[in-house]
Amino acid sequence: MKKRKIHFVLTGGTIDSFYNPATESSVPNKTSVIPHYIRDVIQPHFVPSFISVSKKDSRYMTDTTRSKIVSAVRKTKAKQVIIVHGTTTMAKTAKFVDKHKDKFADKIVLLTGAMVPLKEFAESDGGFNLGYAIAQLEHLKPGVYICMNARTFKAGKVTKNEKTARFVGI
Repeated sequence: MKKRKIHFVLTGGTIDSFYNPATESSVPNKTSVIPHYIRDVIQPHFVPSFISVSKKDSRYMTDTTRSKIVSAVRKTKAKQVIIVHGTTTMAKTAKFVDKHKDKFADKIVLLTGAMVPLKEFAESDGGFNLGYAIAQLEHLKPGVYICMNARTFKAGKVTKNEKTARFVGI
């Protein structure tokens, strides 16, 4: 049986950061922890591939970086893509990617991330959100979506509620 391929586009964000107690904030890792987590912790029944387009807090995400994300999605031969992204501007990036989906209309593209860094935090939502996004790939039609906290939203139909730290439909 041929294994499916999932391409991960890494952009930084809290999920791929560490907590800096001196500044009381999360700081993007110099080297992504996502490939290790997928390969060694999840030990998937699919073939993962990875590309890093940035290592930044999503508050500093620009349309130039978003264009690099679109390019990475377009270039991969994988039909299933997960963009690992910070939550602050995730909805904005999803909308941007969705506007360019004509370049990859046959692909399922999901964005996911976490409110708490994946590495070194037992109560991080990162592992759950990654697993949920991977599972959702089997059930969705081609398009652009956000998968967070066991919910799936179409791009452009979601926002982050800053008070509850949850994504909600609009």
